[in-house]
Parts: sequence; C-alpha cells; structure tokens
Amino acid sequence: ERVERLERKMEVPAPAGAPYDDSALQSRLDALEGHLKHLPYGMKLGFVAATSYMYDFNNPDSGDVSLRAFDTDDNSFVPDLFQVELSRETEDGGVGFMLKLDFGKTAERLGTDWDGDGDSSGGFETDPIDIQDAYLTYRFPGLSDFQILAGKFSTLVGSEVIESPLNHNISRSLGFAWSGPFTHTGLLGSYEFDDGDGREVAKVTLGVVNGWDNVVDSNDGKSFIGQVTASPLEMLTLTVNGMYGAEQVDRGDSKRGIVDTIAVLAPVEGLEFTLEYLYGNETDLGPTRDTTAEWHSFAGIVAYDLPKDLTPMPISMALRGEYFDDSDGTRLPNPFTFGKALNAYEVTYTVGVWLYDGLRFRTEYRYDWSPNDLYEKETRGSGSFQEDQHTIAAELAYVF
Repeated sequence: ERVERLERKMEVPAPAGAPYDDSALQSRLDALEGHLKHLPYGMKLGFVAATSYMYDFNNPDSGDVSLRAFDTDDNSFVPDLFQVELSRETEDGGVGFMLKLDFGKTAERLGTDWDGDGDSSGGFETDPIDIQDAYLTYRFPGLSDFQILAGKFSTLVGSEVIESPLNHNISRSLGFAWSGPFTHTGLLGSYEFDDGDGREVAKVTLGVVNGWDNVVDSNDGKSFIGQVTASPLEMLTLTVNGMYGAEQVDRGDSKRGIVDTIAVLAPVEGLEFTLEYLYGNETDLGPTRDTTAEWHSFAGIVAYDLPKDLTPMPISMALRGEYFDDSDGTRLPNPFTFGKALNAYEVTYTVGVWLYDGLRFRTEYRYDWSPNDLYEKETRGSGSFQEDQHTIAAELAYVF
C-alpha cells in the first residue's frame, strides 16, 4: 500500500504483476528508487551520511587525536558528514555539472581558503558546511571523448577520497591527510581512450588551478595539475598524478611539486590490492627562504569482501600499512620546531557489515608509531607526548 501511494504521488506506473508477488514488488521498489535518483533533464540525486565514534587509548588532554586531519575527536560521537550531491552527466555536445554540499565535521575540517588570505581559521571557512564540488563540464559535438571541467573540484591526487564511507578504511591515511591537497579551483581538460569495444583503457587529464585548497589564489602564480590513468588489463589500473606551482601566501618564488603513483590490482571478484607512493618537494622555505623540503609517503591496502553465500550479510575487510617520511619536518603537525626530521608509521584494520542496501556498519583498530614523540598523552607539560598511539573507531554510514 505504501508503494502504491508513492507511485500515485509520483505518477510512476506500476509494472505488471501480482500485487503481493515478491519479485513484482521489488521491481516496483527499484523503479521508485530509479525515479528518486534520476531526476528530470538527466539529473541525479545522491546522499552520503556518516556518524562515527573513536577512542584514543592515550587519553590526550586536548581531546584531539594526534596526526589526524578529519577524525580528530577522542571519546566522542561525531556527525562526520551529511553530503547532498546533485549532478548531470555530460553527453556528446552537452553540458553537465556537479554540486556537492557537505555538512558536519568533515566540512569544518576541509580547511578550504575561500578568500585567498592563506588563513582558513575563521568565518565560513570553519563552519560545519562547505561546498566541496561545484563545477561545470562540457563535451564538444562529435568529440565525446574530450571533456573540459571548470570550477571547484576534489583533487585528483591520492587513492583515497574526502568521504570516509567511500574509502576502504574509516580513518584517512597519513599520506592523504598531510602530503597532498583536498580540493582545487580551476580548469581541467581530459581525453579518454577506449579499446574499440567501449572499455576505457586510458585517460589523460591536464589543467591549471589556483593551488592547494584555495578558491581565491593566495599568490601571483598558478599551479599545474595532471593525471594519466591506464588499464592495460581489466584487473589492473595504473595512475600517475602530478602537480607543480607556487603555494606559499604572497610568494611566487617558492614552488611545490608532487608526483603520486597508484597501482590497483583486482585479480578476483571481491579482492583488491592498492599500492601508492607519493613524492613531494618544496623550495625556498624557512625563515631565510633557503630551505628545500622533501617528503615521501608509501601505503598499501588489501581489501576483501567475503563471498555472499558464506555469510548472512555481506562483510568487508581492509588492512592498510603506511610509512610517511617527513625528513625536513614541514608536513606533519608536530610538537617540535619547524624543520625537525620526522617519520611516522601506521597499521589499520577495518571490518564492515552491510546491514541494508547502502547502509554499512564498520569498526576499526589503528596503531600509529614513530621514532619521535609525536602522539599526545594524558599528562600535560614536559613529556606530554609519546612514540605511539592506539585507537579504535566505529562508523555507521549510508550511501544513496
């Protein structure tokens, strides 16, 4: 009866079939879901909602978990993200768009610099609302493989994304948090290559942007960004990302560059291996502007979904290991002075259970350690940091 009322309200014709037949009822539910997701004029509507809890066994006095960019709250339930997505895919000779509005702690911690002053610590920039993506796309008539994109968009760099439920693990890696940007504003052009049967085997993207995580440029230079993706086999995807330009506030002489390489192998259904290495470099840093800094990030992820016939509900597992080399002390937040060499490691294990279509509960254990005292502990004052950190987390998320 509820399905029939919805169909009448939306004027969706009910597929032929017995009213109480399970298969017929499911097809009608699928049709309703399709109408909700696919709006008029080719538009699509999507949602991501996530709430989490994390506990740090160090009991940091500040209440902030060390070396985390998003999941920073110790011993607290957190409304991480409610995201509304409205989009339209670009067809041959047509215009498309993407709009993602973020609400919650994730939006607050994105740290987007909207006015170009290099400071994202006040006003709208720290409110629990952010426009993560807002861009237009266009494909020229007769040249459907080429697309241009203009506006604010999530970065191409990294194997992880801003939305935690779309990653293999709840917590983000050190590399995603500290070695690269989250968003850009600028112009991109991309060209896709297929094998003649419709399967995309390669894609090349090049563009110019204002910089790292700023809507208005903070200096007189622009940054260049690019990506090359190749899928020589259906089970293997290789990606190389690069970016170079001026990123210091009101300084065009300092240049920052990164090269990010990613390999994803899926040999059998449900099993995926990800390897990532990122190299970063920045010149003319420090008080005398004569310092060149380098950093490296190495990460590997093994993700596995148990066969559906073995469990009553789908179960996913993911194990991540990582090493972050901040040899010049310019990337990782730390209690030491600028320029002190730092290294950090982490191992994370995550298990998830799909409770319903799109609804998943996950739990996670993570161990961080370093030769340096980077992790805050309970006692304030001298010696208030130690060499390691244990955390556990849980997340309930729904993706529509």
